[in-house]
Amino acid sequence: MSLWKIFLSFILVIIIQCGTYYYIDSVILVATEKFHINDEAQQTLDLDADGHTLYSYDKKFAAKVADDQVSIYSLGDKTENTHNIELDGEKVSFFEWLPDRNLAILTLYGINPQTKKYEVLIRQYNPLMPENKAETELKNIPADSKIVDVAYSTATNVIYMKLQVGENKFQIYRTDANYDTRRIYVQAENIGKIAVFPDKDILLYDNLKSGTVYMFNGGSGGWRTISPAGRFRLLGTANENIFIAKCDQQNNNAILAAYQGKLGIGFEKIIAYEKPEEFSKITLEKIQKI
Repeated sequence: MSLWKIFLSFILVIIIQCGTYYYIDSVILVATEKFHINDEAQQTLDLDADGHTLYSYDKKFAAKVADDQVSIYSLGDKTENTHNIELDGEKVSFFEWLPDRNLAILTLYGINPQTKKYEVLIRQYNPLMPENKAETELKNIPADSKIVDVAYSTATNVIYMKLQVGENKFQIYRTDANYDTRRIYVQAENIGKIAVFPDKDILLYDNLKSGTVYMFNGGSGGWRTISPAGRFRLLGTANENIFIAKCDQQNNNAILAAYQGKLGIGFEKIIAYEKPEEFSKITLEKIQKI
């Protein structure tokens, strides 16, 4: 075969390949119509009527939460598929999507229809496998108690729960991937906020009576005070950083300043308010922008 024929054959192969790639990219792999996050259809989806709506981290799912019903909406297509979580006649005291995956934590309380006994449960819900029920029960708890806050360490799969047992009276429970659930005895009864690090089995919490912020090591069981002198409340964590708020001596809700710090290093003031700020108006998002 002459060099000219070989050259023509080579050119023909390239043309055919280019045409094939164009067809695949332009026809076969062309994006189909989706129910996207910014679609007007989703923005007008009325989920807030008769309940509180929470979206998963990637906005593919929405949970409409009431105290006696949780409905999960799949926002990935125009069918708006809905799944009602089976609550077995009990009520919801807490619901939260994890910040890095389509997995939710919900807590239930009430009379078990079969045993007729009062119980408190914590359950994981996966919208991709809604029939799989992974839950654990808190044992030997006071009647009429309920979980009001949960802190989930995503890398360690450790969950800390704040159980309300009375007015301004709380207990802390811990569970892990092996469903080893037990009470953690802490240096506070009137507990404000709880928080964890994403990659450490360490609980942070505050004592609203004394104005002290503590840490608890879930591995060793050790604890210590981490807040400076004065009255402080816990704001939360972001990666390795801890954020706390300095309170007025007579009013826990009147915040004078915000501090940022790390374990083993200490805290530094990042903002002092000209006049006391209401605690409920201070968020981690606002603090981190300072």
